[in-house]
Amino acid sequence: MRARSLFVIQFIALIGCIACAEAALAEQAWRLMLPSGLCLAVMISIRVVLKRSGQWEVCVNGLNHAYTRPEPLPGDEENSMRLMEMIDRRDAIEGRRGSPDFDPWALQAVRHEINELVKEHPPLAELLDDEQ
Repeated sequence: MRARSLFVIQFIALIGCIACAEAALAEQAWRLMLPSGLCLAVMISIRVVLKRSGQWEVCVNGLNHAYTRPEPLPGDEENSMRLMEMIDRRDAIEGRRGSPDFDPWALQAVRHEINELVKEHPPLAELLDDEQ
C-alpha cells in the first residue's frame, strides 16, 4: 500500500512540476521555478526509492493491469468475442461524435445489441463492467 501511495504521489509531483514551470514561463515569475524544481526532486527521489526497494515493477504492472482489456470468459469465448467486437464498434462510433458523419441511431443500435447480448448471457456483464 505504501508503494502505491508513493507511486501516486510521484505523478502528483510530476503534475506540480509541469504546472509550476508553465506558470513561471507564462508569468515570467522565476521564483515559481523553485517549487517546480522541488516537485521534480520529489518525483525523482520517489522513483529511485521504489526502484531500489523492488516495488517499481509491482506498481507499473498494477497500473498496466488496470487498463488491459479483459480476457474472454472461459467456456463462452464466442459470445465474449462478439461482445468485445460490439464494444469496439460502439467506441468507434463514439469517437466520431461531433463530426458530420456521427450517426446517433447507429450508436443506439449497437448499445441495444450489447444490452440484448448481456441479457441473454448474464456472465458477460462482468466483461462489460470492466470496459466501463
